[in-house]
This record gives sequence, structure tokens and C-alpha cells, in this order.
Amino acid sequence: MIKSLINMSSVIVTTVLFASGAFATPVSLTETQMDSVAAGGVATVDGFVCPVISTDAVLNSPNGVAIAGGDYTIAGPDVSIPLHATNGGGAGSPGGAHSSPGDTDYTAIWAK
Repeated sequence: MIKSLINMSSVIVTTVLFASGAFATPVSLTETQMDSVAAGGVATVDGFVCPVISTDAVLNSPNGVAIAGGDYTIAGPDVSIPLHATNGGGAGSPGGAHSSPGDTDYTAIWAK
């Protein structure tokens, strides 16, 4: 008896919600809004993925290149990211001074 009362109550509530149009529609965000949400609302910069690798074996990859300091990388896609989350806090440059794995400000993402 209690089970059928619960089921009937569920059906009534569901019917009332659908009839009243009180159901949630999916949220739709633009690409810019999604970037802002992902970055926690802080300003972003255009960047690219470029891990610092210490072996020249990456040159076997079509995207493998040598960078400064005897390091290598496999160049990756462009991204939008907060400046403080880029290599060297935004100061890293593949062609110059940059942070490597183990450094406190190392990341594989670089500011353009």
C-alpha cells in the first residue's frame, strides 16, 4: 500500500513539473565563456603545448624539434590558459631561458 502511494506521488509530481514547464534546459556556453570558466575567471593568454624533454629521441616524431639549452620538445596544439600557468610564469621561451621538469615554475604550456 505504501509503495503504491509513493509511486503514485512520483507520477503526480512528474506530471505537474512537465505540465508547468518547470524543468531545466541544458546550459549552453560560448567558447569564450568555457575558457573563462576553465581558467577560474582570470585573464588568459594564447599559448601552446610544448613539453621540455631531455632526449633527442623526440626528433623521430614529425613534430619533434630542438629548443634552447640542449632540450627538445614535441610541439603540440594551441591553447588558451592563465598566464601564471605557463612555462616560467609567462617568461619561458623555447628559444631562450625556460623552465624544465623539476623546476617549481615548469609547465609544458607556453605563452605566445
